[in-house]
Amino acid sequence: MPSATKVFTGYRVLSRSYFHLSILFVFFHDRGFSLPTVELTLAVYGAALAFSGSVTKPLAARLSLTAAVAAGEWLKALGLVLLALPGGLPMAVAGQIVAALGFSLASGTDSALLAEICKRDGADARTWEARSGSLTFAAALVAGVLGAIVYQWSHQAPFVLSAVMSALAALTVPIVGRGLTGAPKKSRDPALADEEAPHRKDPRYSAALRWSAYYTVVRAFVLALFIGFLPYLLYLRLHVSLPLFGVVLGSYTLSGYFTARNGRRAVDRFGARATAAACAALAGAGLLILLWQPNTPGAAVATLALGAGVGAVRPVAVGAIGELLADRPAAERAAALRANEARFAVVNTLLILLAGLLLDRVGFPHVLLGVVVGYLVLAAAAVLALPRATDPEPAAEPATAS
Repeated sequence: MPSATKVFTGYRVLSRSYFHLSILFVFFHDRGFSLPTVELTLAVYGAALAFSGSVTKPLAARLSLTAAVAAGEWLKALGLVLLALPGGLPMAVAGQIVAALGFSLASGTDSALLAEICKRDGADARTWEARSGSLTFAAALVAGVLGAIVYQWSHQAPFVLSAVMSALAALTVPIVGRGLTGAPKKSRDPALADEEAPHRKDPRYSAALRWSAYYTVVRAFVLALFIGFLPYLLYLRLHVSLPLFGVVLGSYTLSGYFTARNGRRAVDRFGARATAAACAALAGAGLLILLWQPNTPGAAVATLALGAGVGAVRPVAVGAIGELLADRPAAERAAALRANEARFAVVNTLLILLAGLLLDRVGFPHVLLGVVVGYLVLAAAAVLALPRATDPEPAAEPATAS
């Protein structure tokens, strides 16, 4: 029987097989939504993810890590089914919200689950985080291109296929978590309030927040380009065919696969901070290329650079945060990683809303210029603020054990 870490990798591949993501902008536009409405509907997902804590935190506190991840996958599947159903804007918004709640519950929590499995089995969590993360890019590449092709015959098929993958992922999770005992305490999460979390005075917590800021800036800007800007450029301005549309966006996941696959090797050789800086620089290069050449070849090259930049961001940042908080309870580490996604979602949502408000009024080149300048400033600040070691000395007065 495959090891739990290998089964977890299979879970990750199923969970991130998004047949619908490459055509989501096109799907909403083909439903007759105006550009501001398309971007607003896209932004609903990020907004729901940003404010999902009031729903997911109490639920996660009452479930084991295994049950929380499985529940998140079932919610994702339900949201995708809702998106495929007729019903116009209300149904689209409902689908986005439910899918976001599912992602919020599962993402981050699955990394904490992996850490517990590796701790039990004596495996290296950072290696398996990087390995599973790289394969999710490969899965997204295949699913994204196939989704764009299938969409030409059935607009609902990509969503149904993604929902099936999430359902299969949910069924896989209990196999992954078999043998793990105990659920998070049902009391209030100690990470939610300073008076309940004296460990926040520990410099490791401050270092984790700086890694979270880096993660937020780089991923939010790149994914906003991928979800809200590039589809607008390719589909509405350049009028590329859907198969080519899928291939160009698929190049993002192709390059992301290689950097995610080699992220751990880079960290071992150059350190987490240097690797993070290189990732941010690659993403910045992609933005500059797109600003310089806003055409199909330029978009293809820019997308490769963006994917290469963001590919290792999650495994590097999650690995660093995991090491910093390694001595904290699993539920607390899961909460910290879910908070990562919420912060990322806030910035990503604002950028997509900006696209909806300004693209038709100001024009793509001017909006993109503002996005590029904003990214370069914020990413440089985030990289400079990163701790020079992922495991600083603990505070002089260690936190009281919970």
